[in-house]
Amino acid sequence: MSKKARLVFSTDLNGTLTPDNTFAKLVEPDGLADEMKALMEAYTTGQCSFARVMPQMEKLARGVTKKRVEDYAAAMPLFPGAARTLETLLDSPVVKVRATLSTTAFAGLACLLNEIRFCNRLLVAASPVLLELLDLRHKRRLVRTVVAEADKAIVLEHLAAIHRPHEGLIFHVGDTLGDLPGLLQAAKLNGTGIAFCPNSELLAALALEAPKDLSERVEIVSPGPNGQPDYRQVLEIVRKKVFAVCGLAL
Repeated sequence: MSKKARLVFSTDLNGTLTPDNTFAKLVEPDGLADEMKALMEAYTTGQCSFARVMPQMEKLARGVTKKRVEDYAAAMPLFPGAARTLETLLDSPVVKVRATLSTTAFAGLACLLNEIRFCNRLLVAASPVLLELLDLRHKRRLVRTVVAEADKAIVLEHLAAIHRPHEGLIFHVGDTLGDLPGLLQAAKLNGTGIAFCPNSELLAALALEAPKDLSERVEIVSPGPNGQPDYRQVLEIVRKKVFAVCGLAL
């Protein structure tokens, strides 16, 4: 091909790139981790919306400093293959990739993680919490604030409209019920949703609530033989799709 194929890739953070509950980790020094975990559990299992718990999360995070966020971002564990997958996509000589962290995680963390671990090569869509910690250079990577689960679908739709990926080369990766809109939006755009070690609520929604023609375009990534999530399986799904669509080896 005379020009690179284009690809849009978005991924959640909590439970998808990292095994950590990043909300809880950031407030752990303040003794507020259990309260934060309960709020995350409420919206990721469908008990309430993210919009409802976000103000409470923001209140719990008032004592978080920039240094705490930077130190945590630098040391945050990532699932096996997560960093390699993003680097492989960003460095591809045959496909032009627009990769985005699309997450309800705090923007103050997501943007600093992007700088510290990925040299600001990703776009970021995240909840507008701890924004006051960010410099202008970080905010320039923030393409949208995420205040509701449906915002992940809007992020993907906008990226597709702007970057015009090759037919079928649109992906969203997520693990909980809050990722359902993004997964189904990828499917609506003739791409692929990737449910990464999904929780039971997401699996039930895919089986019982999602339109069959869309749920069939969502691939399930289960834990590896050792019982641990392995993000390299995500990269293999993308590779197979690129080869099937373009005949290119990613």
